[in-house]
Amino acid sequence: MTWEELQGKFRKSMSPPVAQELARPFAPSHSLGQTNGMPQPYFTHDAQEMDIDSNPSDEPQQPQQPQQQQQQHVGLPSLSDARNRTPLPGGRLEKSLSLPGIESLKNDLQSNVSRMLSTGARTRYQSVEALLIFWEHDDDFSTVNGAVKELADVFDQFYHYTFKTLLIPSPSESCKSSGRWLSRKLNDFVEDRDQRDVLKIVFYAGHSYLDGNRDMTLASSKDTDKASTIRWSAIQQILEEACSDVLILMDAAYYPSSKMVRNRGVLELIAASVSEEHHHVLDRCSYTRALAGLLRTRATRLSPLSAAELHAALLAAYPKLVQERHPEKETITSFPAPLHIMMSGNPRLPSIFLAPVYQGSPLRNSSLGGYDNNPQLHLSIRLNDDNVDVETWNEWLRLMPDGIKDVRVEGPFRPTYR
Repeated sequence: MTWEELQGKFRKSMSPPVAQELARPFAPSHSLGQTNGMPQPYFTHDAQEMDIDSNPSDEPQQPQQPQQQQQQHVGLPSLSDARNRTPLPGGRLEKSLSLPGIESLKNDLQSNVSRMLSTGARTRYQSVEALLIFWEHDDDFSTVNGAVKELADVFDQFYHYTFKTLLIPSPSESCKSSGRWLSRKLNDFVEDRDQRDVLKIVFYAGHSYLDGNRDMTLASSKDTDKASTIRWSAIQQILEEACSDVLILMDAAYYPSSKMVRNRGVLELIAASVSEEHHHVLDRCSYTRALAGLLRTRATRLSPLSAAELHAALLAAYPKLVQERHPEKETITSFPAPLHIMMSGNPRLPSIFLAPVYQGSPLRNSSLGGYDNNPQLHLSIRLNDDNVDVETWNEWLRLMPDGIKDVRVEGPFRPTYR
């Protein structure tokens, strides 16, 4: 069947206007390539319709042919119109400065991470400062002084910590209040280099008990009638408000309080027990000497010692200490236990780490050519526009795993597609 026969067959079943409209563009007298005298179709073909160009200004535009210039689209606009062309996502990253402080974030992170990796034995803290406190008029001053000196030698020789020994005076003409005196000294200790990469250790050797108001009290003697006392709550508040992580080591009983809070960093406490009964089954300063021995042994290992691990080691050592104090007992059925408490303003932060600190090592070369043949790992991180917190990022970087030689911070970048 020819086209003319098919056209005639269907023309009979249609109304005249529709048949004429159907026949006009396909009439045999018109060539498919001719446009003169022929009505414009609803859509016209554009030679550039399938060009992919995410940026129209990257390549010069081809001049239009005269025939193309004469074509005017009466219906829908051409699909090649730049206004209707949707660029395909190219995955390219463009540098963006739209976030406030984003450049300072990059510079601060690069500076901090370079300092963290500046030594061969990288630790969580760049410096550790310890304050060793006991009473000037303690009942067993010579015993306490010897044990504190042993612990100080471990901090100095094995861990290279900066430490200071502080003797609490009893009230006198020159010291009206032992509590105010200690508060001033402790304030100065906390304020000095109160920053996140510095760990503060506060050690106390003495007595403690609950007073008539059920408040924990530090005392110079077991005899409450003649003892010099300091309310612990005022001391604890100073340590709670510190920016640095704080580790409290107490060769005394600690009476837990529900009022303990921490807004920034970590505050941990390891006490000899939760009551003064440990003095009856352990020698005076057994806790301090056991602590010094454990730290001395662990200093030779490469991995740091967490405060939680230190508490577990002390707990395991207590039965042996009780057995040495009471050799006549074949079996130890009960013994005191050290207390461990951890408070953190950030639930993601782990327990405090104790490791030797090595100072004076020069910064490693972090230039692009300094990677040698070491393998590299690239991480791409997308930020929320309203969540740029340098302190939080520094906390994350301080906890990076071992084996990292260098870190380079690049950016900021924003992808071309959202």
